[in-house]
Amino acid sequence: MNVLEFLEQPYPEIYYDKDHITIDLETTNIRKGNSLEVDNDIVLASYKVDDLPTESLWTGAIGFPTSLIDSLEGEVILIGHNIKFDLRWLARAGLDLSKVMVWDTMVMEKVILGNNPANLPLDLGSVAGRYGYPTKEPVVDKLMKMGVCPSVMPRSLLQRRCEYDVNVTYEIFLAQRDIIDREGKLGVALTRNLLTPVLADMEPQGLFLDAERVYEEWEETTNEYVTVSNRLSRIKDINWNSPKQKGEALYDVYKFKELKRWGKPVRTATGGRKTDIDTIHALKATNKIQRKIKALLIAQATLNAKLTKALDKFKACVDNEDLLYANFTQHITRTHRLSSTGDNYKTQLQNLARIFKPLFRARHEGWEFCEADGANLEFRVAVELGDDAQGREDIANPDFDAHTNTANKLTEAGQPTERQDAKAHTFKPLYGGSSGTDAERAYYDSFKARYPGIASTQSAWKEEALRYKSVQLPWGMEFFFPHTRYTQTGYQTDSTQICNYPVQSFATADIIPIAIVYLWHNMKAEGLQALLVNSVHDSVEIEAPIEEKEKINEILVQAFTISCYNYIKGVYNMTFKTPLGVGIKWGTYWGDGEEEVTTVPNPH
Repeated sequence: MNVLEFLEQPYPEIYYDKDHITIDLETTNIRKGNSLEVDNDIVLASYKVDDLPTESLWTGAIGFPTSLIDSLEGEVILIGHNIKFDLRWLARAGLDLSKVMVWDTMVMEKVILGNNPANLPLDLGSVAGRYGYPTKEPVVDKLMKMGVCPSVMPRSLLQRRCEYDVNVTYEIFLAQRDIIDREGKLGVALTRNLLTPVLADMEPQGLFLDAERVYEEWEETTNEYVTVSNRLSRIKDINWNSPKQKGEALYDVYKFKELKRWGKPVRTATGGRKTDIDTIHALKATNKIQRKIKALLIAQATLNAKLTKALDKFKACVDNEDLLYANFTQHITRTHRLSSTGDNYKTQLQNLARIFKPLFRARHEGWEFCEADGANLEFRVAVELGDDAQGREDIANPDFDAHTNTANKLTEAGQPTERQDAKAHTFKPLYGGSSGTDAERAYYDSFKARYPGIASTQSAWKEEALRYKSVQLPWGMEFFFPHTRYTQTGYQTDSTQICNYPVQSFATADIIPIAIVYLWHNMKAEGLQALLVNSVHDSVEIEAPIEEKEKINEILVQAFTISCYNYIKGVYNMTFKTPLGVGIKWGTYWGDGEEEVTTVPNPH
């Protein structure tokens, strides 16, 4: 299918207009069936066109028939459960991912469930059960869980399982399509599904670590950790990693007061004295030795986290001369924005600390690393959803700086604050934040007064959640709050989520994916060598030859602004009046370079 042509005038009803091919693959399970592992292969493919009989094909990736690949690239919708997994394999078999449109029944179930407050499982067996169908074929399912490779399973049982999965997935698709259409969520479904082939293409690219920088950072951090640990040992020669010994030192020897709640000590589930890092932060140090111990324990925990959560894994990656791969998920977070898990070294990339960005660089000589993000995107979305005139005026005013304004308000209220420190407070009211010092509360009140449109919209969401136990949003998304209520103190439970979810979701689960989809398809259409390698919340990361920078900048600006306006109008029937912008950085390493921000108002 010519998806780029479709994106010129996208419409969610396409899921009714085309034929559908439902597909499921069984593969070997070296490294848990990772399609990047060269020794892995396809064992069996089962598929069906609409409600025609299911066909099965025993084949490897290389032997995949060209006729089937051609049909998958045709005017059809490709259906599967967790279809990103199948797409990666099909790409290895020759499928051009830029020519497919999909319906992922796992991700679509998440669309129906919204923030999924009941934490209902989304695996195929569980979803099938909720739609009234039997769950997995029991023998094969047990063998799978035992780690038995599908290549050695009884063929008749494996084929029966695979064909059953295809048939039940198709039936789930039909039911989901009706529900999603009836509930006005077809546009959201289209957005989620358009992103899936992009992720399937992006994951195998991986990220390239600079070995020299990784070794230097690892060695420096390790030495600091050893130094801090030695200083603790000189204070008292115990195993400071032992909760029991640490507790005895803190509370018996150095007389820290245990934290209390309602007059009773806060203890572990087994009654032990708490020594975790959050407790250490909260302990009051009243003398010199207590302050020293507390500072050292916090430093030790910080250094240990740097090593165990990132640097040890980065070092293992460069030791093996490997790339760092992530598995992106669209069905985990409450707001539907992307999350990720490490595909090989268990390092997820969505919450990667900024200090580690300079360890990543473009993998080829003559290439650079590009980071592009939606400029102040969540604030712009909040302004749009609140139809806030002052917010639009501030966005359009080049002399207005939101963080400087925050710093001034806090300072005026008696809490001297620099611009950098003010950033933690600037947009906290967007997420329902209202507690803090007297000065901070005064700032939050001033934010609501300055942006009455945002404040009134948030109040309307909270009232809607109280009355209907859900919030239905203009673009079709729905969030459920079955337990929201007023407490005796007049506080509405779930207020933070009620205020936050709509803004964060529209910004990072709709607008950013829309921009990424247009970026990726246009990069493919232009025949660029550039690689889309990552996306973190409101940003996208690219590696590209220097000579392609100008073209990529042009595509980025179009994708983050005009393409988003057009898509939102065509698919969600909304006119986005607040100007959107994109900030672009280029450099040798991730995060290098001066950011250039381009804002383009909606021409319509």
